[in-house]
Amino acid sequence: MRKLLLPALTAATLVGSLVVPGSTAAPTVEPGVIKPAAVRSATLGEDINYNVYLPAGYDASDRRYPVIYLLHGRGDSMSAWTQVKSRLDELIGSGEIPPTIAIMPDAPWSSRASWYVDSAYQGTDPGRPVETAFFKDLVPQIDATYRTIADRTGRAVAGYSMGGAGALRYSLAHPEIFGAAIALSPAVYFPLPPSDSSTRDFGAFGKGKDPFVESTYLKLNWPAALKSFAATGLQSHLFLAVGDDEYKNPKPIDATHDLDFETHVVFNQAARVSTLTSEFRVVDGGHDWDVWGPTFAEGAKYIFQYLGKPPATPMQATITGTAGEDRAGGIATDASGNVYQAVAAAGALDGQPYAGGTDVALIKYRADGSREWTRSLGTGGTERAYGVAVDADGRVLVTGYTNGDLDSAHAGNATDDAFAAQYDADGNRRWLTQFGVPGIADRSYSLAVDGTAVYVGGYTKGALGGPNQGDKDVFVARLDANGKQVWLRQTGSAGEDKGMSVAVSGGAVYLGGMTAGELGTSAGGIDGFLARYSADGDPVWTKQFGTAASDEVWDVAPDPAGGVCLTGYTAGDFAGTLIGDKDILVARADADGVLTWRDQFGTTGNDKGAAVAVDAGGALYVGGFTDGSLATPLGKFDGVLTKYSPDHARSWTRQFGTADDDAADAYAEANLYLTTTSAGTQLSGLTGTDVFRTTFTTDGANQHP
Repeated sequence: MRKLLLPALTAATLVGSLVVPGSTAAPTVEPGVIKPAAVRSATLGEDINYNVYLPAGYDASDRRYPVIYLLHGRGDSMSAWTQVKSRLDELIGSGEIPPTIAIMPDAPWSSRASWYVDSAYQGTDPGRPVETAFFKDLVPQIDATYRTIADRTGRAVAGYSMGGAGALRYSLAHPEIFGAAIALSPAVYFPLPPSDSSTRDFGAFGKGKDPFVESTYLKLNWPAALKSFAATGLQSHLFLAVGDDEYKNPKPIDATHDLDFETHVVFNQAARVSTLTSEFRVVDGGHDWDVWGPTFAEGAKYIFQYLGKPPATPMQATITGTAGEDRAGGIATDASGNVYQAVAAAGALDGQPYAGGTDVALIKYRADGSREWTRSLGTGGTERAYGVAVDADGRVLVTGYTNGDLDSAHAGNATDDAFAAQYDADGNRRWLTQFGVPGIADRSYSLAVDGTAVYVGGYTKGALGGPNQGDKDVFVARLDANGKQVWLRQTGSAGEDKGMSVAVSGGAVYLGGMTAGELGTSAGGIDGFLARYSADGDPVWTKQFGTAASDEVWDVAPDPAGGVCLTGYTAGDFAGTLIGDKDILVARADADGVLTWRDQFGTTGNDKGAAVAVDAGGALYVGGFTDGSLATPLGKFDGVLTKYSPDHARSWTRQFGTADDDAADAYAEANLYLTTTSAGTQLSGLTGTDVFRTTFTTDGANQHP
């Protein structure tokens, strides 16, 4: 999720977990229980006492639960956190967080001022190895005693004041144990605490007879932990909150040590670590439970969108790219299992000529994953690929746009023209067709084949196949086996219209996309549309659908029943209640354009469907991206793949990727393509500034292609 600073508690609605459209909030449950308990610490040679909160239904269940450790402040005890019981009951009862175990350990060492670190102080009330005992003794025994999710995907730590400092350190220094943290008014200081801080008084950061040693503090302070965390590459999540009426240090030299200022510094630095998604709140109040109670609840809602989720899939992939910014341009397979991938390359690939700007590179992979050949298409301008297909004769086609003279028949061209090209199985180019209105932008965004007939679809800002109706119009064209145009149809509204995807089903040609006008009956805002044409180019119907908000169709695929399936996004209640900013939209239309089935899913972040395909058995695969958490996130944008059974029930969802942006660019523009085979799904998309190729089996296992 994006990292941002919001000024007040009420200024944000936090991210929630995946919600199934049409579902309702979880019913109120019976309250949980708090029980005192203890574990024996061999490290300390004594018991560690704690309170445990067990959610309602724990004893009657055999499920495993996420667990959160709650660290108290200086001078307090394990009883301090018991006051959040009612908040936990309410959060669980309302479905805002999952049923959760909470552990509230007592920390009596160093006069209840241990700061939860290992101390080498040997003075009055000597320091103890508190941190070692926590991780060596407490956590393992908690996992052995209770049905916890015993890994970082199910563990979090929270604390206030001294406990906030402890929670911050534990999450950063031990990310293999904790996947998220809540730090409330954390008693942290950078680089060193002021001279009158109690941090210096009780030996937590001492050595020998000296209760405070600067080098010890610097070693154990959060900047050192943040540096070590960043080096791990692990993904974690941090919620910070502080009151605006914190104690103000009277000395001007110590003003930067006010806890509201110090917490800002923590957030400022955390926000610079790409694998640490962070949220920060400043609320009305001081260093007390009027701040910690409500912000704990808000923080819990934030971190529990990540905890207890299935782990994301670190992508197994083949990466292709140059030193520049490359983009995916399509993927297809042939009957022999060969795979064809198109890339918009910002440099030379595989020794092919590079003309400048971005060139289109078409790559053939054998069934065993090895590359057979690469071919490039380019001018000194920009070429982008937007679709790949294989025809009935095993020839591969690619489409997109160029703003140069790609076919040597458009000298002086400097605006976008559509193009399509065909290669045989050995990589010999058979033909190349470039077309457009001179001086006007025309782009092809999709490609489909039926036998040896070729169909392309996109948009034009001119009169490509008839009068322009306003701004951009959509077009669909048929080319013959030699690349000659058989027909081209243009239609539009007074607003912006784009043809995003073309498909052939039951001998009919379908074009899907978006319109800001009226290609049919407007639902409001931007709508999706679907148009049907005969194989001879005769318009049959155009249907427009959506909500009062924005809705777009980004991909269309034929299904075995003679209809088409489609995907895109909705910012409204298309098939249920909108969950977040944008949800993934999935639907099926029959041959008459009637939506016979629809679905909508996502997170409270930005979720968009980008690619859809139906396999021979009728299973539907939808690819897209999310900046939320359908599983545990890996980066800002992750790829998403969802399988539907032939009866349109969701079989599984996989969130996959790397720490970079995957399947979308930094502007939330999708860059993902997929195709199905008997073994599963082949995908190609953006990862950082390169292009990936990966596979998923029919059971959802990710494999190296």
